Amino acid sequence: MNALSGDTPMFVEVDDKYGVYTLRELYDLHNQGRAIKVPALLDEHGNISWIDVEDVVSFGKQNLKRITLTTTRLYVEATEDAIIPAFGHHLFYGKEEQIKLKFKHVNKLKVTQDPRHSNTLLLTMRIPLHLPEGNQGEWDYGFALGFFLAEGSFQYRKRKNTKQSLAILNGYAKQKGMALEEYLKYMTNIEKVVLTVGQSDFERGYVDVVKKHFKFANPYKYKDKNAYKLYSFDLNYIRLIKDYTEGETSHNKCVKNEVYNRSWDFLEGVLDGFLAGDGSFHKNAYLFQVEITTNYHLYNDLIFLAKALGYDVHLHAGRFLKSHFSSYEKVYHLLHLSILKRWHRHTALGLVKEHIKSVEAVGEREAFNLVLKPLYSETDTRVKFNHLYFSAFGFLVSDAVKTFAKLH
Repeated sequence: MNALSGDTPMFVEVDDKYGVYTLRELYDLHNQGRAIKVPALLDEHGNISWIDVEDVVSFGKQNLKRITLTTTRLYVEATEDAIIPAFGHHLFYGKEEQIKLKFKHVNKLKVTQDPRHSNTLLLTMRIPLHLPEGNQGEWDYGFALGFFLAEGSFQYRKRKNTKQSLAILNGYAKQKGMALEEYLKYMTNIEKVVLTVGQSDFERGYVDVVKKHFKFANPYKYKDKNAYKLYSFDLNYIRLIKDYTEGETSHNKCVKNEVYNRSWDFLEGVLDGFLAGDGSFHKNAYLFQVEITTNYHLYNDLIFLAKALGYDVHLHAGRFLKSHFSSYEKVYHLLHLSILKRWHRHTALGLVKEHIKSVEAVGEREAFNLVLKPLYSETDTRVKFNHLYFSAFGFLVSDAVKTFAKLH
């Protein structure tokens, strides 16, 4: 049975819009008749494009194995007989640098105590998004959004509207060509955005970027602390945040899929804004270390944002931290990852190989997989590329019901 965990996140196109969905979500979308495409490896030269999904198959609960990579700690969960491209010492061969593929079942992958002698898997380093480049303004808006994800919160309206306030709001609604009911929905029940910043955020120019397009009140400084609160009642900022993010606290904030459909500069700005707020920058390596509270949705958002932009993502073990900001010590669990903006490992054709660290049983999981539209006839030498797609964080895996005649 060739299947993956239903929790496997994939970057896909649904009804001509990009987004991140789990296999379980794609199963439901397919049953609704939605048009789904996934990025697939087309040939031995590393060309990747969007391929139609013909079916999403459910296999119920299956015993799965987790394959974890050595350097990045990225992982995928699959059944024992799932087919995965694995490699020996040489990934490329020939004058035109062709990919050298060998296919193995998960239960036949070579894993040793020294990962240097383990099989290697292939990771894709590019997601073929077709987006406009954008401009400086797009980057600014993205930065303001990402900075809110890292440092922001909302304060909500406490009073109900009176006849007088509704009359004033009706005037604002007419200015925007809206009905009052439509304008009230547009306003939301959010009164203001609150950003918590430090002196260094002013010195590094981060606050200037956020204030470039949105209005803020004068900063409020905490007594005996090198920290400030910034308040914005600007409806344009509130709408930007509501249109592109969900959640209200550090434990549930995340981006909506709309983020991936605007422009490259906007995407870059979102990641830069978040890293400016919650990232620690190591200049020599052009490396950002990030620790966030236990919010796996946002954690995956950062991984996919980085990979969409072509950056190298490495996952690290989480850690527990005691808070000293209250009368009692509260223990927090933090998720840790690093993002290298300067790709430093050898890569070609937008692909990189990485050794397997471990293959371990994870018990029963709900399992699914995809059936892709075949590209090549059975007599074409590229027929083996009919049934490859990349799933969790770039892993290449065979599709649901097709198998290869020869496995090594």
